[in-house]
Amino acid sequence: MALTVVFFAVLVAGYAYAVAPVWRGHSELDGSAPAAWWPFGTPLWRGAARAFPVQGGCVLLLLGGGIAADLAGEGSAGYDVAMGIGLIGLLGVIGLALPITFYNRPRFLVPPHQRDEPGAVAEWRAARR
Repeated sequence: MALTVVFFAVLVAGYAYAVAPVWRGHSELDGSAPAAWWPFGTPLWRGAARAFPVQGGCVLLLLGGGIAADLAGEGSAGYDVAMGIGLIGLLGVIGLALPITFYNRPRFLVPPHQRDEPGAVAEWRAARR
């Protein structure tokens, strides 16, 4: 149990360390060329870079809710609350990170230096014209 909590705390600290340069525009994700391992093309690379802060936070909510539910034990009141937190994280990935990736909306959740970029769908449409 203690090892799980420590592992999650390390994940949260690593996320906080990684997201700060992304939000300020000082990371490798800000380049227009995708990494060599990225198989999905440049528009989705830029979309994933825009969504990284929100997506990472939502995934942490999802993992944290799952870990807390496991620690609380099924049938307790804490279990239901923890599963609700995990559900909020899952819905955040679907309802926030995907629209940021594909449409660059809602803009207030996009890093400030990337708010004027087109979304992946707009880039695909422009390429077909």
